[in-house]
Amino acid sequence: MIRAIIFWLHLSVAAAAGLVILMMAATGVVLSLEEVVTGLAERRYFVAAPEGVERLAPEEIAVAAGFTATSLSYRSNPRAPVRVFEGRDRYVRVNPYTGQVLATGPGGLERFFEAVHNWHRWFNVSGGSVRRARAMTGAVNVAFLFLLLTGPILWIPRPVTRRALASVLLLHRGARGARRDLNWHQVVGIWSVLPLAAIAATGVTTSYPAVGDRVYPMAGNAVSAGAWAVASASKGTGFEGAGISEDPARVPEPDLSAVLATAEAWAPGWRTLILNLPRPADSEVRVEVRGGRAGQPHRTGFLTLDAASGAGRAWESFADDSPARRAQQFLRYAHTGEYWGLGGQLLAGLFSLAATLMVWTGLSLALRRLRSLVSSRRGLRR
Repeated sequence: MIRAIIFWLHLSVAAAAGLVILMMAATGVVLSLEEVVTGLAERRYFVAAPEGVERLAPEEIAVAAGFTATSLSYRSNPRAPVRVFEGRDRYVRVNPYTGQVLATGPGGLERFFEAVHNWHRWFNVSGGSVRRARAMTGAVNVAFLFLLLTGPILWIPRPVTRRALASVLLLHRGARGARRDLNWHQVVGIWSVLPLAAIAATGVTTSYPAVGDRVYPMAGNAVSAGAWAVASASKGTGFEGAGISEDPARVPEPDLSAVLATAEAWAPGWRTLILNLPRPADSEVRVEVRGGRAGQPHRTGFLTLDAASGAGRAWESFADDSPARRAQQFLRYAHTGEYWGLGGQLLAGLFSLAATLMVWTGLSLALRRLRSLVSSRRGLRR
């Protein structure tokens, strides 16, 4: 009796939320390939790194962009172009040795992935509809989590025998129609239920801020505070504020080459440096230092330097965040797998593909059952 109730609940929830779950799973597969695809596409803008030739000064690269630059993004690969940003969305790729503008962004590929992101999060709507759409995708995450929790109750055979277990743990060759769909649904579900439950649960915390506000403080103590180790060439000098002008009305001219050199020496294993350009009255420069990929906050730090001398003033890393903030970032990037780098992201994509197959076969089984019910009722009427 209880098993029958669970079955009909499982079927009803799947029928109601299945299409949206299918969309979110399919877009999740696409997004897991974003960094690989965009990274390969970026290689066409790589330049020759002339031997013995130094990069242009940051000020020269900023001027070469042809607009009022707000930040420069450097890659550790000497052949990679420098991205010069105006705000968050507009940027150009600049040859760091000649100042030649190579391309303007974002391009079509980046706009495509942005649209996929928006579909995954809130059906690609805009304006006031975003909040309602995000609440809907959050509710669908909850529905998917319910399906994942009730699925094993229905899939595990009774009585449990070796032959019965093989039927839900192994794919059957030659199966067709409903038998094939049921076999794929059960086998894929059994092998991927735990990772998918983790993906759905972390998605709920990001979809509902009220849930996250309760989860983050509890989960914070379980997230390691270990920070990316840096070996600073200027660490021994201390952050005593060297280079601070005694006359606040006279701010020395910034030396962004010195700032960049200090940031590079601070973290020899850096992957990306984002240099935020100072305004005329600023005496400090803030540099984001990434030792890993964009979704690895534990491999990211923020270095504050004196604009005129390049001397370090402050260093903030993942370990300096509050436990709740660390939990928030961990759960955000655990959802996509990015926290564990490219391998984690591709695994998340693989399990998203598994979810796509589960939903597809589940909807197919539901439609077959519906057709069977309709046919049987027509037969009774005759």
